[in-house]
Amino acid sequence: MDREAQRRQSQLDFVASGQDILVGSETLLPLPLSELSQTNKDSDYVIETFAGGLTAHVYRIRVNGQDWNLKLKREQSLVKNVDGQTSFLNEVQRRRDFQSLKDKPTTAEAFSHVVPTAYASFQEGVMLSPWLEGEVLDEFNESVLTQIFDTVVNFELNGFIEWDLCPGNIIYDGEQISLFDFGYCYTFNPLTEFNSNGQSAPLFHSVERLETRNFFGYLLKKEQEWSHKEILTLFELEKRLALQAYEYKYSALHKAGAEQSVLSWVDQYIKRWRKALSTPAGLEDLFLVESFRSHLLDVHDDLSGQSCTPMTLKRVDRLEEVLSDHFGALKALDGLFFGDENLTQSELLTRTKKQKKEAVRFQLA
Repeated sequence: MDREAQRRQSQLDFVASGQDILVGSETLLPLPLSELSQTNKDSDYVIETFAGGLTAHVYRIRVNGQDWNLKLKREQSLVKNVDGQTSFLNEVQRRRDFQSLKDKPTTAEAFSHVVPTAYASFQEGVMLSPWLEGEVLDEFNESVLTQIFDTVVNFELNGFIEWDLCPGNIIYDGEQISLFDFGYCYTFNPLTEFNSNGQSAPLFHSVERLETRNFFGYLLKKEQEWSHKEILTLFELEKRLALQAYEYKYSALHKAGAEQSVLSWVDQYIKRWRKALSTPAGLEDLFLVESFRSHLLDVHDDLSGQSCTPMTLKRVDRLEEVLSDHFGALKALDGLFFGDENLTQSELLTRTKKQKKEAVRFQLA
């Protein structure tokens, strides 16, 4: 059984065991647990309801003048795979881990952009945090990107990888970002593994996860109002900040005694990004390869979970466009992967048309 299958089976076994995981204390709850667990949109203390949660119902509640974020586990996750079915359990586990790290003086600063947890119970299906002021992240600048990269690299160095850095999982108040949804944040050994799949999936890492689940979707939307030069300018900034973050990551892993295979894996990204950033042509090539990779992986994610959105369709359209107009360049730049490098242009375009039909069928209501 591979590393990913072991993780999934372990989560299913925990669910079947009937055990609970508790974070925080009931004494911190603004209302009795029995009342909070029965909250719905009509509860008189609910001031806002968020319908977009795929694995939980999310409410903004106000009690005695204080606002809270309340998450209640859905009886059935809208994501139709094992990871979706166990994501609430996974988040409670991470909330426990992160709160412990936030409470330690030596790691508190590194996890300052992680939401605190007042209370969470897996069996009760309840998770309560202080309300975060701000909006879903819809802006990328040097400060935002630096905060995100600092946070996720510290995640990795402490043995966590957040797979779902999508827009809805990051709050921004105009100055500070906050991460608050960890249903797809998994553990691994950073000294011997690349990510939670061990060393079997070297394509995946924190910068890639932000790009795939968020950044390149943002750039795709911005094409309606920005020039290609403006798009490339922000991409170059993102890459330079990612390079700085991974130079730090390499240094920290080296100091901690990471295996050479891990160090070499990080170093390959450092060298690749440095080279691409050295010339305009190199930057264009990197943009082509990494934007294509990101759109393709995100489409795979959405189709796997049968949880597609209009953005999924926009990404599929872009895949079709790139395969039609830049197939030769993708081949030359080793931009095809997971066996796609062995398929013809016609075969890939046929598959993309099939993906588009599936993305239409799996649109969330």
